[in-house]
Amino acid sequence: MQKLELQWKQINIDLRAVDAKLRSEYPSYKGNQAANCLELWFEEMPSQEDQDTIKAYWEALDESSSEAVSYKSEAQLEIEKQNKKLSAKAKLLALGLSEEEVAALSL
Repeated sequence: MQKLELQWKQINIDLRAVDAKLRSEYPSYKGNQAANCLELWFEEMPSQEDQDTIKAYWEALDESSSEAVSYKSEAQLEIEKQNKKLSAKAKLLALGLSEEEVAALSL
């Protein structure tokens, strides 16, 4: 097995999406591994041209990429859930419900 190392990005990337893209375009691609960098594993090392293409794809990923937008960590999902609960509670209080009535709704 041969590996190609890519530097981590400062944004969240859905590695499943990256994995699916690489599997569809590079038959010798066998998977990835998270370490100090992103390690891409190949049965045979891709040509230099393919390596450059893969690196350019990785470098081009940014906040607007579907691979970045589609991924949220469990912690991020939990924060969003809590924020939605707080927002709903604030709206109910603004509509005139009491704290006890809002609490009874199990928000």
